[in-house]
Amino acid sequence: MSHKKDRRIIQSEEAIIEAGIKTLLINPSAGMSEIAAAAGIGRATLYRHFDTREALVRALALKCYEEIDEAWKPYEHLIGRAAIEKIIDVQMPIANRFRFLGSLWTYVEGDAEIERIETQINEDMNLLFDHAKSMGDIDTNLPTAWITCFFDSTLMAGWMMMETKQTSAEEAATYVKRLFFDGCAGKKS
Repeated sequence: MSHKKDRRIIQSEEAIIEAGIKTLLINPSAGMSEIAAAAGIGRATLYRHFDTREALVRALALKCYEEIDEAWKPYEHLIGRAAIEKIIDVQMPIANRFRFLGSLWTYVEGDAEIERIETQINEDMNLLFDHAKSMGDIDTNLPTAWITCFFDSTLMAGWMMMETKQTSAEEAATYVKRLFFDGCAGKKS
């Protein structure tokens, strides 16, 4: 019997996660009642899982980071341009996770665990860009902070085009890679 209960709890949490992300992307100020309705559960059930809206948003953010990390794991061995291109390929299909994180950042800002994750991601990306510079994939004269900002901007453009159904995830990834590497190209010998 407890196995069945555990399965129901897991199914409820998965429904809450998906409904929470979708609902809050459409309406960042949506309340717990709206999220519960979107998840197909009662408000009391939602509150048994998450006692406050802040706790739910934090859990949703952590789930997004976990999914992003899992999607990247098979490619951790890549370096330079190959790694950057694969990051783009991996991130495009899960764009809603990044948009969710961006749209609700003010709700999780200051959370020690989330800031630790963000700091680690930024450090990893800076190292990756610096390594790509040393390999000649990116212009060494470009400041890494500028490269990071440009990378994030090109990703955002791809996500926006996908959201408005003007492009598929695959097309967006192709365009983002082209724009990023054309804009940051290393010097040709």
